[in-house]
Amino acid sequence: MDLTITDYFGYPLSPQERMRLIKAAGFKGITGLLWCDDFDNDYNLFPKYAANAGLYIENMHAPWHGCNDIWHDKLDGQSFMEEIIGLVKVCAQHEIPTLVLHPENKNGTAYAELPTNFGIGLDRIKRITAEAEQQDIYIAIENMCHVEYLDCIFSSIDSKKLGFCFDSGHWNVFMPDVDLLGLYGDRLMALHLHDNNGKDDWHALPLSGNINWSNIMAKLKELKYNGAIALEVGNKAFEYIQNPDEFLMIAAKRAGGLVCS
Repeated sequence: MDLTITDYFGYPLSPQERMRLIKAAGFKGITGLLWCDDFDNDYNLFPKYAANAGLYIENMHAPWHGCNDIWHDKLDGQSFMEEIIGLVKVCAQHEIPTLVLHPENKNGTAYAELPTNFGIGLDRIKRITAEAEQQDIYIAIENMCHVEYLDCIFSSIDSKKLGFCFDSGHWNVFMPDVDLLGLYGDRLMALHLHDNNGKDDWHALPLSGNINWSNIMAKLKELKYNGAIALEVGNKAFEYIQNPDEFLMIAAKRAGGLVCS
């Protein structure tokens, strides 16, 4: 299995330098926050930077700010849908196979109040999926706070281009008693692997929190998952390591250890 990691991992470096170091540490590709203004202004050049470093882009993460709006009958929800449709086209342009999408999002420390009628949101996700089918791009719906949104999406939309992104950290914080890989493993398209203490979404390296990694890897083996082992991590609990090379080597070792566990 290839090892991949999110393009931003907690150190104030240029994206070109981050990708050079990612490659040097043994990762084959990157995932994550492409085309987000949170960290870099030149994000539109990331495909070029990745190619120059010898990395492939496993998937692109759609913006999560505003994803709750997709379920509401208002213009913000329509605008968010149109933004996602635009990003599907961007993925196709740059030959990025998968777009990862939050179905809903936590609002700071509070859970968002979302409608119990899923109709408007489902119609919008159907339109996103239809564009993905036309562009030959996969949409991977990531588990966040509420399992019922995953249930309604996967039970209502029948498309080979629509699948599941398992996020270990979100699972451990928001729904550890729900067997997400058992429910949606047959739709698994991507992983976001990171650790935490079950209370806060740390995005820490595996083996830094209380997640049972042997159990997760056993389930992935049972599912015959052969995609990338993708870390979505920062340097939480490793802030004392000032050298990003050292951090990435630890990250690669832990990711590789998961494969062998």
